[in-house]
Amino acid sequence: MTTPTARKPLGHDIPLGVACLGITHPHTSGRVRALQRLPNARMLGAADDSPLLQPFCDALGLTPRSKQEILDDPDVHVVYVHSKSYAMADLTIEALEAGKAVLCEKPAGRNSADARRIVEAVERTGGIVQVGYCWRYSPSVDKMQEVLKSGRLGKVLQVRAHGGCSHDEADTNHMKQPGDIGGAMFVISCHLFDRVIHHFGMPRSVNARITKFPGAMGPTSREDAAGAVLNYDDKIVVVDFFSWDSLPWLEAWDITAYGTAGMMSSRPSPSSYKIFDSGKVDGHREGWTEWSETGFPINWASKKTVYSPELAEIGNPVFFDRELAHFNRSVREGAPVVIPATQALHISTLIEALFASSAQAGSEVFL
Repeated sequence: MTTPTARKPLGHDIPLGVACLGITHPHTSGRVRALQRLPNARMLGAADDSPLLQPFCDALGLTPRSKQEILDDPDVHVVYVHSKSYAMADLTIEALEAGKAVLCEKPAGRNSADARRIVEAVERTGGIVQVGYCWRYSPSVDKMQEVLKSGRLGKVLQVRAHGGCSHDEADTNHMKQPGDIGGAMFVISCHLFDRVIHHFGMPRSVNARITKFPGAMGPTSREDAAGAVLNYDDKIVVVDFFSWDSLPWLEAWDITAYGTAGMMSSRPSPSSYKIFDSGKVDGHREGWTEWSETGFPINWASKKTVYSPELAEIGNPVFFDRELAHFNRSVREGAPVVIPATQALHISTLIEALFASSAQAGSEVFL
């Protein structure tokens, strides 16, 4: 088997050409606008079979094109894959084989089999794939990773993590795509599990209960609430997820780590964290440290539009701008990809194990 040749970095002299394969994901407009703000970069069209393509292009100032035109265009260096989940893996692989770098919207397919196909294609082609777990770019996430790695909290033996799905999105078609692992407990909770794996790695095993309460929220939605224990050799991580979050932003999303020398709680947006130091670790006096980026950010979800009639498009651009800055360095300079396809595979594998455990009344499932 031959070793694939790594893609040569684009450099900074050439305008970065980007096009969309798929435009129906509610994150698409936010990422396009981020690209349009990036110096020395240009959007070179969008392709989709959806009737929403023309309204989308009209609103964003893009040219409708065919998939093949985009793949054959040497001026297109990057493809945004923002399709329905069933097409994400195929489109990403086609783009890689055409020599394009790819930013694929999360969760990068319907299941771990799709994610594994993408990983294999990256290995085969030597290409670049970044997966769109944009909430990772919150400063509070970076701070938590720094604190955990430093040992400031002592031995972290327990973690609590909570996430939720807002705006009644759990009952939209976006959460009911055929072949997906689950509904909100897959398409939205994957952001939470991205953070858990980023901070703590993959667990050894899981126990989970994923519930749909008869008559509570109507017959067409999938999961209502979920709880799980992720078992590690040196800690447990207790995760819960609610599909009907009444808060409009990400205020309820929280990860709290409990250590023998302190604790830390971190929320992505409005970005904030709290740290308690016991005074046991040199350099950190006993007491609380609190930080908040802002108390009044632009709403994460904005409004429905003619090209996003079911789900509100994204109104807060900050995560997309930060994400694009990192991805641009990967394409232009060869910097490491922050969230590679292997991370999407880990997340889907973990969520599948949670559903498998729930199907067995919470029995332990080993990964």
